[in-house]
Amino acid sequence: MIFIDSWVWIEFFSEGEKSKKAEKIIEELEERDGVISSTVLMEVKYKIKKKYDRELSDRTIHAIEAFDNLTVLPVNSKVAKYAADLRDKYYERNVRELSYADAIHVATAILSDCERLYSGDPDFEDIDEIQTVVLE
Repeated sequence: MIFIDSWVWIEFFSEGEKSKKAEKIIEELEERDGVISSTVLMEVKYKIKKKYDRELSDRTIHAIEAFDNLTVLPVNSKVAKYAADLRDKYYERNVRELSYADAIHVATAILSDCERLYSGDPDFEDIDEIQTVVLE
């Protein structure tokens, strides 16, 4: 099981400079199951809409939700409390500014028994509780 952070989806669908790397990660969903938090959908929808338009944003969310091997998990109280603990542990102003949404992603990945969390955000580096792969 893998967790795919919003950064990967945004790069892939906006065809950014790292879209080929993002595509390789998304292709893993053909061979293994994936998980995202509902907050990933929020981030992707907002950022694609802001950068492009509502229509592309809606199509992007629909495409993500259409992956057969991908489960979108809600933020429940267990995830929220664990995310708060993780943010407290890893947040360091001007060094590692792990956001609340990112802490939710990490908590969701860990509590879902994911083997890896993929992102392009360096704030995910060196999380002790899960293997993180940060695309460069």
